[in-house]
Amino acid sequence: MERKLYYIAWLFAALFVIGCEDLEDTYDEYAGDGMIRYVGKCSNVEVQPGWERLRVSWKNNLDATIKRVKISWQSEEDSEPFVRYIDRQANENNAGLMDTIYIENLKDVVYTVRVSSLSADSTESLVEEKYGRPYSESHEDLRSFTRGIINFYKLGDKLAVCLDESNENLKELILTYRDTRGNVQEWDIKDHMDDSLGMRSWTGIVPICRDYMFLLPEEEGVGIDFSQALTIKRRGLLAGCIDEIKFTDEVLDLNERVWSTAFSQLMLKNYGTNWENEVDRIETLELDYNMPVFQDLMYFPNLKKVILGKNRYMAGTYATSHASTTDEYVGLTTLQFLMDTREGFTVERYNKHYFGMDNMFHMDYIAFYQMLGKLKRNFSLTEMGASNLDNAPSVTPLNTEGWVVTCSDTVYNGYKAKGAAWLLDDDANTYFEPGQTLGASVIEVTFDMKSEQVVHGFKVMQYTRNDEGDQDYLLSSIKIEFSNDGYIWKLATNEDGAITIGNAPGEVTYINIPESKQEAVRYVRLLMGNQQVGTVSNSALCNLRLGSCMPY
Repeated sequence: MERKLYYIAWLFAALFVIGCEDLEDTYDEYAGDGMIRYVGKCSNVEVQPGWERLRVSWKNNLDATIKRVKISWQSEEDSEPFVRYIDRQANENNAGLMDTIYIENLKDVVYTVRVSSLSADSTESLVEEKYGRPYSESHEDLRSFTRGIINFYKLGDKLAVCLDESNENLKELILTYRDTRGNVQEWDIKDHMDDSLGMRSWTGIVPICRDYMFLLPEEEGVGIDFSQALTIKRRGLLAGCIDEIKFTDEVLDLNERVWSTAFSQLMLKNYGTNWENEVDRIETLELDYNMPVFQDLMYFPNLKKVILGKNRYMAGTYATSHASTTDEYVGLTTLQFLMDTREGFTVERYNKHYFGMDNMFHMDYIAFYQMLGKLKRNFSLTEMGASNLDNAPSVTPLNTEGWVVTCSDTVYNGYKAKGAAWLLDDDANTYFEPGQTLGASVIEVTFDMKSEQVVHGFKVMQYTRNDEGDQDYLLSSIKIEFSNDGYIWKLATNEDGAITIGNAPGEVTYINIPESKQEAVRYVRLLMGNQQVGTVSNSALCNLRLGSCMPY
């Protein structure tokens, strides 16, 4: 038995040898005289953009047969690739390390870059392919590079500027202008981008906030000659660019006006779609509700007076808790600049609207910024107190007899007996309140006046009660639409959407319909987004209350 197993083992061994010989003969048939040897390829190929050039980096292969590295580049505009060879002999001490070349004088197009190794007989390795687009004057990323000055405003012979924030890519930002004495002046923008206002303490100056608004020239009695160009020299880096770029000088366009969204909405409300044509003629502006920034006031060349909070009609007990808000630094600095450059410029303030008390430092904002040195000691507002409450508009409500009031909330239609009809009683102590909903929704109330008549405005009154939680029910905006047939609706005012209203308990807001929209209509529709007033099973519970919305 053992002998039989011995012979079987030898038989398999012989067959294996014969098979290997046949396989080798097969490879020889296709491979020629010997084994194929592949040339080691380059690895870790990178292509990085620079100014009108590309930097190509790669890691050399340790293969001793490599004599050269081949780099080619080609764009869609090129009929043939450009080729460059790097002699391995010159880099033999760096074998296995990163090598780099620069491809210069390139256009603003995408290039395909290919890197490969070549042996002495020009056998080429596998090719590594990358893409790159150099930076140039026509590259769109250049337009996104900051000029350092976000907004600027011509104020007489002075220039007010709001600066961008600094970053490590900014190397140089210089504003150049000619002053009224004929001297060329340079103001270092970058040097002021990190300025701050601070309070003095026993440990030194403690920074409080950024200081990024300046009135130039800072020297008293010296102005800017605006008949000469104002330019900004810029130098810095772009993301991913290997080169520092000296940008083309930026020339400030003195006609440039970049309006904030909130200010645009205010002007649209007051002056309609052509409001920009009115800017140069406006001498008085009234600001009543939250305004993120005041700086757009400096775009009005003939502005003489700003009135704050005149049209907020609410009890004095709510004047502080429901005061309108803005960015105090921007707002007060803007008013200071206008006072400095406009003879006779004044600001009237009702009920301490805007610039109340800093809760952190327990100081009046005006006194606070005077202490920080941003406001002058003689800075002041003309305080009007609550005198506006004695001079509320006198309006004549429309006769609502026979009107039909309907509500999208057909289940409750308000908790009171008259439901949504309470909106027409001109009484803040009664109120409309629909049924509660899980999640936000829009409640619609429609007045069918039964005949066409002209509506000049609306007297909106908030519910008076201010017990715990009641404030959450009060609206801060309402949308009003008109219709003649009940099917086609159009906005009653110039606003794009909802109209801002005061939301202190018992506060009255007068919504005036622009003359261009004062035409005979039959239907009025109110659209009100309900407010979150609580939670049920982690879901928002929403509702609203409104005392009245009386057409006049």
